[in-house]
Amino acid sequence: MDASLAQINARIDASLKTAGDAALANAGFTPTKAIRALWQRFANLADRPEKIRELVAESRSELTPDERDERDRKLALAREGAAIVSQSLAARGITVPEGFEGLPYEELREQTLLERLHERGLDA
Repeated sequence: MDASLAQINARIDASLKTAGDAALANAGFTPTKAIRALWQRFANLADRPEKIRELVAESRSELTPDERDERDRKLALAREGAAIVSQSLAARGITVPEGFEGLPYEELREQTLLERLHERGLDA
């Protein structure tokens, strides 16, 4: 064996190996090619361990308690920011039509531009 190569040994359920080998073959990979690609991906993400955890976790429900707390903190800040904007608009007498909160940025931008054209009489 070439001195620059390393060998990986892992124990997995025999039926899982059979199913995985079949899936890899169907995709045109050998187990060795798949492991090399996976390890390369890990090496590329060495400075982003949270991304490696996402790749390895079976589902997003497997967040660590710290990750769950951080996600919840960010969601709370986003909701708080939306409430501040709504309150600010209401204080200025601006009403936001129902459903605007959930619009993607591009669609919201388009609606705003159309409203400006209408205000200037250029929407005909």
